[in-house]
Amino acid sequence: MIDNYEEKVYAGILGKIIGVFYGRPIEGWPYEKIKARFGMVDHFVAKDVGVPLHVADDDLSGTFTFFNALEDYPLSKLGAAEFGDTWLNYLIEEKTVFWWGGLGRSTEHTAYLRLKSGIKAPESGSMKLNGRASAEQIGAQIFMDAIPLVFAGDVENARKYTDMQARVSHDGAAVESACFWAGMEAAAFREKSLEALLEENLFYVKSKNLKEVFYEIIGFCKDKPDFRTARAYLEKRWGYDKFPGNCHVIPNTALMLTVLLLGKDSFRDAMQMCVSAGWDTDCNGANIGCFNGIRLGLDAITEEFDFRSPIADRFYNISSNGGACVTDALQQVKRILKLHNQIYHTGYTYHPQRYTFDYRGALQGFEPCPVRKGKTELSNHRGRQLEVTLQEEGKGFLSVPVMWQREDIYGGYCLLGSPVLYETQKVHINIKAHCGRMQFRLYVIYYDFDDEKQVLESGIYEGSPAWKEYVWHIPPLGGKCIDRMGIEVIGEAGNRALIRSVDFRDAPSDFSIRGSLRNYDLGRANMQLQAFTSSAKEFSFDAGHTFTVSHHGGTGLATIGTKDWKNYQVSCKAVPYLHKEFGLVIRSRGHRKYYAFLLKEHNTAQLIRQDGEERVILAEGSFAYEELNFYELTLRAEKNRISAAINGTALLSAEDEKYENGGCGFLICEGTFMADALHITNAAMK
Repeated sequence: MIDNYEEKVYAGILGKIIGVFYGRPIEGWPYEKIKARFGMVDHFVAKDVGVPLHVADDDLSGTFTFFNALEDYPLSKLGAAEFGDTWLNYLIEEKTVFWWGGLGRSTEHTAYLRLKSGIKAPESGSMKLNGRASAEQIGAQIFMDAIPLVFAGDVENARKYTDMQARVSHDGAAVESACFWAGMEAAAFREKSLEALLEENLFYVKSKNLKEVFYEIIGFCKDKPDFRTARAYLEKRWGYDKFPGNCHVIPNTALMLTVLLLGKDSFRDAMQMCVSAGWDTDCNGANIGCFNGIRLGLDAITEEFDFRSPIADRFYNISSNGGACVTDALQQVKRILKLHNQIYHTGYTYHPQRYTFDYRGALQGFEPCPVRKGKTELSNHRGRQLEVTLQEEGKGFLSVPVMWQREDIYGGYCLLGSPVLYETQKVHINIKAHCGRMQFRLYVIYYDFDDEKQVLESGIYEGSPAWKEYVWHIPPLGGKCIDRMGIEVIGEAGNRALIRSVDFRDAPSDFSIRGSLRNYDLGRANMQLQAFTSSAKEFSFDAGHTFTVSHHGGTGLATIGTKDWKNYQVSCKAVPYLHKEFGLVIRSRGHRKYYAFLLKEHNTAQLIRQDGEERVILAEGSFAYEELNFYELTLRAEKNRISAAINGTALLSAEDEKYENGGCGFLICEGTFMADALHITNAAMK
C-alpha cells in the first residue's frame, strides 16, 4: 500500500488539468510574443486573450480515452495491438481527440489511417512505416499520464504499458521520452527528491541522444541559471529549428526537465516557467502538473497561488463514448483506484456516487450558478462534503454542468458528447443543514426547442440537521437536452448546508423524442440533436421524420446515454432507405463495442455483438421488409438477456455477458435510414 495514494492520484490528475488550461490559451505563441505580452505567465490568461478556460483538448481526451484499454482488456492479453484497437473504438474520424492534420503531417492522424487500413500496432506508429519526423513528435508523452497513476511505485510496469500505448503512433525518442516520464511519475508516489528520481529513471534510458540531452541539462542547471538565460540556452541547443516536424519531443522534454530543476519543490514556479517558455505550452504544462502534483502533493498546488478555484476539477473527455464527455478529476480517480485494486489486490475505497467531494478542496464542477443569480459561496468541508453558505438572506443557487457548455466551443478540437443526466431519471442527494434553518430544492436547466435555457424545479424540501437522502424524479421534458443540474438553498444570510453526495444512475424511466426537430430559425441542429454522439457522416433532422442517419464507407453510429445505463430498452419507428444494414444499438461502449438489432438484405434480422472487428451473431431470423415503410424496432437488454421485437412482436433473443452497460442509439452501414419516436425506458421500472 502506498501512503496517501488516493490523494496523490487526485493531485496528479488535478495537476494535469491545471497544466492544460494554464498553457492552452497561448499554445503555439512564439516565446517572444508570450514574453512581450505577459512577461511571466503568472495566472490563467484565457480571459485576457478572449478564449474560454474549459475547452476540449487532446492532452486530456487522449489520456483518459486511450486509458480505456486497461479497462477493456485483461492485462494478460493487453499489448500494443489492443491499444490500437482502443483507438479505433473510441475515435471518431475527423472529430475526436486530436489534430486531424493529414497523412504524414499529423502523427496521430497518420497512425489512425494505418490502423484503419488494417495495419496493427506497433507497426502503425513505426518509424520504418511513417518516417522519423512523424514518429518522434510529442504525442506519446502527452497521452501517458494515466498509466503511471495506476502503476504507482511500479516503474517497470509503468514503462511497460506506456511503451505499448506509445507505439500505436510513435517510435524512437518519442517512445523513450514517454517511458522516462511515466517512470518518473510512478516513482514519485514513493520518492519526492528530484535528484533521486532522476538517478533511478535515467538508468532505463537506452537512447544515447536522449540520455546526453538529459545529462547536459542537469549539468547546466547545477550553475543555477536564471529562467531567461536557461530559455536562451534551450533555444540555442534544442530549438524547434533543430528537429523535423511540427512539435518534436526533444525540445519539449528538454524544456520540462529544465523548469523542473529550476523550479525545485515549487509547483507554482515550475508551472509558470514551463508555460512562459513557449513551445507546446499545454502539453508540457500538463506533464509538469501531473508529475509535481504526485511528487509535491495537494497542498503544493495552492501553496503559492490558487491554481484550483478556476478549474473546479472539471474537464471534457471527448470520444465516441459520449456519456463520458462531461467529467472531473475525482471521477477519474475512481477509475484509477478500481484498476489499481484489481491489479495489486489492494483495498483502496471510493464512493460509487457521481459527486462525493472526497478530497480536500474538491468541487467536482459545482459553482455558483451562472444562469440563476443568488449570492452563494462554495467550499469543501474537511475533504468529505460540499459546503454551501448563503451570503445574503433569501436564495442561493449552485449548479454543475451535465452537458458540454456551448460557451466552451473554441479552437480546432471538436466539442462532442452526450449529457450525463436525462428527464425521468432520479436525482439522489444526501444533505443536511449545517448552520441555521435551511430549505432547498433541486432544479435542472434545459434547452427548449429554440435552444433557449429554461428551468424546471422540484418542490421545496425542509432541510434536516441530520443527514438525510432526498430523491427527485425529474418530470418528462419532451426529450429536451438538460444542460445543468442545480440546488437552490433558501435561508438567512450565513446559513450553511453540507452535501455529502449527489447521484443519478440507471436509464431514464421514460425518455422520448418525437415529432419534427427542424427549426428554421436556428439554421443548425438544435441541442436535442447535438445531445447525440455521432460517428455517422450525417446525423440530423429530416423533412418528414425526427431523425436521419446516413453513412458511407462502413458503419456509423449515433448514440446517447452513459455507462450507468444497464437494464433498459430502446425503440423507434424506422424507415429504411438505401442501406447494407441498419438498426438499433444498446450497451454501447464506444462505436465498435455494442449489441445491435439489425435488418439487412430486405429479408434478414440479426442480434449481434460487435467487438472491434469481431462480430458474433447471437440470433438470426427471417423478416421481409421494404424500403420507405415504417417498422417499429425494439431492442432490450436485461441482465444477460438481449431481445428484439418488430411491430410489437418478439422476434429474436439471446443470452450474452460481454457488455453490462452503456448507451444506445442508431446504426447505419453504407446508406441511410430515417427514424421517428425514439423511446428509452428503464427495464427495472416496467
